[in-house]
Amino acid sequence: MEINESLVTEEVTEKVEVTTEETPVVEERTYKQEEVNSIVGKAKGRAKAQAKKEFERDYGELIDVLKAGTGKESVKELTETFAEFYKGKGIDIPKKPEYSSKDIEVLAGVEAEEIISSGIEEVTEEANRLAALGAERMTQREKALFLKLNEHIENTKASRELEKIGVTSDVYGSEEFKSFRKKFDSKTPVTEIYDIYQKTLPKKEFKTPGSVKHMASDKDEVKDFYSVEEAKKFSMDELNKNPALYAAIQKSMLKW
Repeated sequence: MEINESLVTEEVTEKVEVTTEETPVVEERTYKQEEVNSIVGKAKGRAKAQAKKEFERDYGELIDVLKAGTGKESVKELTETFAEFYKGKGIDIPKKPEYSSKDIEVLAGVEAEEIISSGIEEVTEEANRLAALGAERMTQREKALFLKLNEHIENTKASRELEKIGVTSDVYGSEEFKSFRKKFDSKTPVTEIYDIYQKTLPKKEFKTPGSVKHMASDKDEVKDFYSVEEAKKFSMDELNKNPALYAAIQKSMLKW
């Protein structure tokens, strides 16, 4: 059987051309940090909602039964009630590991950083959740976390207020300004604190070329009288180069 080479070549060429023309062009898009935080925050929000649904599905009915049987309302109260009951039966209840205050602070810091990385909306949501619990129902770790999240919220608000009046992050983020701000009550507006902070900074003196020239001309100009302090400012080389100046100083010496 003979193969028509020209026909095969044409068909292959046509297929390549069609494939090349139909290849979609993918445009790359860059995202701002705020957009990334928003996307991550929404994803975490959906994950939390899903986890809550699964918890309600698996344990909701059980908790309702236990509440009805014991008359207790919170999960914490249910846990304590059944722990005491089984202890009375001689059963050892496993205890959670106890952490030092330093360990709790470190763990809370790591958790806070993770939440902060998801954006201010996620931080506010978690802080509100903890606030709804109340200090008496929070664990030590939750209390430490709550303080760190609130601190971040306040710093974010302060940063935005300072940026409105043109203060850059290298200034309000400096250790000097942070340390200065801690000296004031939390109710003091950060813009007022910054205004006071500016006044404490040493003022820089700028000399224009004109002022330098004027100083030089004042030094070169010969006066009728020179005080002891003024005369001491001139070197012998300067006096030798300016006889009129030397004569004026000698004349002034008679009045000292």
